[in-house]
Amino acid sequence: MKRALALAATLACIAALRAPARAEWRPPDLRPTKTPLAEVLAAYTKGTGALDSRFAQRRERWTYVNGPRRLPVRVTVLNDDFRANVELNGAEYAGGRWSGLRWRADANGIAHGTLSDDQGDAVDRLPQSVFPFAMSECELAGESEKFAPAWVLADRAPHDRPHWLYVDKTSGLISHEVTREGARTIVTSFEDFEPLGTLRRPRRWHVTDGNRTNDLDVHVDAIEPAQLMPRDVATPPTQRTFRAPNARDGIVVLPAHFRGRTIFVDAGVDGRRAQFVLDTGTASITLDSGYAGRRGWSPVLEHATVPHMTVGALALDDVSTLAIPINIGYSIGGILGYDFFVGHVVHVDYANERVEVMTPEAAAPIFRDGKATVIPADFDEGVPLVRAAFGSAVGDRFALDTGSPHLYVLAPFEQRYKTAIDALWTPASFGRQSTAEEVYLEGSIVVSARRVASFTLGPQRFYDVLVGIQQPNAARDAIDIALDGIVGTDQMRDFDWWFDYEGGRIALRRNGLR
Repeated sequence: MKRALALAATLACIAALRAPARAEWRPPDLRPTKTPLAEVLAAYTKGTGALDSRFAQRRERWTYVNGPRRLPVRVTVLNDDFRANVELNGAEYAGGRWSGLRWRADANGIAHGTLSDDQGDAVDRLPQSVFPFAMSECELAGESEKFAPAWVLADRAPHDRPHWLYVDKTSGLISHEVTREGARTIVTSFEDFEPLGTLRRPRRWHVTDGNRTNDLDVHVDAIEPAQLMPRDVATPPTQRTFRAPNARDGIVVLPAHFRGRTIFVDAGVDGRRAQFVLDTGTASITLDSGYAGRRGWSPVLEHATVPHMTVGALALDDVSTLAIPINIGYSIGGILGYDFFVGHVVHVDYANERVEVMTPEAAAPIFRDGKATVIPADFDEGVPLVRAAFGSAVGDRFALDTGSPHLYVLAPFEQRYKTAIDALWTPASFGRQSTAEEVYLEGSIVVSARRVASFTLGPQRFYDVLVGIQQPNAARDAIDIALDGIVGTDQMRDFDWWFDYEGGRIALRRNGLR
């Protein structure tokens, strides 16, 4: 997650129809309703019907129409799981749900979960309500007149972001679905409802995020029952990674330099040199869309393919990149995120300003070193997530982020431990201000400063720590980050780090210990 810091003088509260579980975005058109939830669900069930068992397993063919482009989409559905594959300029992207987890995979063949990815992806705009969803996970959020008189359900499936489902009061059908990606509001508008056995389902829908270049008109061309296997909908395995066939001793030293605590890497981008930021908090290799345009790679649905890319001795052909505007105060080609790290052990040495990429075999000695601490990490969402604690307040979803400077506690953690935070964490300031606005590529959060007696990461403990606590944010670019917190370079700079993406672990060793 790449950022820039700006001070904010005041906090603003988000108006809500009820006291929300946390400071989350909600559609601004919602108003209270007196209709009971059971009545809304009954109207939906009556209007939609039930899925015919013949279609619990099925194949579908869709067409994405994006401007002049017609992109074929292959969809498989196996009970509650699904997968959609779409071709983009000859490259294949995919997304879906497997065992309750939403995921996406780019054309590098690298998949990750989507819950903590606030950037989103214009290729992956699969509406929840077209696939099976659990009504038991829905709550009644209110009603709206924005599109037509409708009740609005908030579908809060575990491991997924809220989907706001607009149930038309006349038909009982879900006429619109609204989701949020970072600061972008995604609106899906359904039409042409036709029978699918005993179920009424839309055959066309329009998807927009406010940027016309990303608009999709989706046509369902065919739906056929099929006998499927779990592999037909499962998250695909990693297929392609950067390789250095002649790496000495299994170690590649990257051409990196540190500007402050930001890590820059010189990369070869189809024969030319460009600077990239090395960022563990970003889930993709990201290309600045302006840079891509100048090189003649016109992004389609926010993606561009680089014919050949090198980073030191590491190389990969036909590199799938997310192509978006990157405005961080530096002129760069892009950001090296999860797609670059996966398949390797990445060593970041802040004291000596050195970055290495290692094979698991070359890194094995450090994970046996008694002077190093080894902690488990979850990389399944494209960023390293670890357990951290403030006394007895513990969270498992703290992101280690080389692209962020500070330590932040985010809304999910703050809500769980609000009583202890209010009682024990001392008000503090960032310089002369008690609050700050943190601006990421995806949008902004507002935090207030507190002093905490200690912060623990594995067996490592930090004392008298300054931490930012997420607050309600009324800005138009406000984002909800589905993490407990972010550990930035204020803490990370005191250690050497070895990120073992395949092994699901991280080794850290305090600077100076050899």
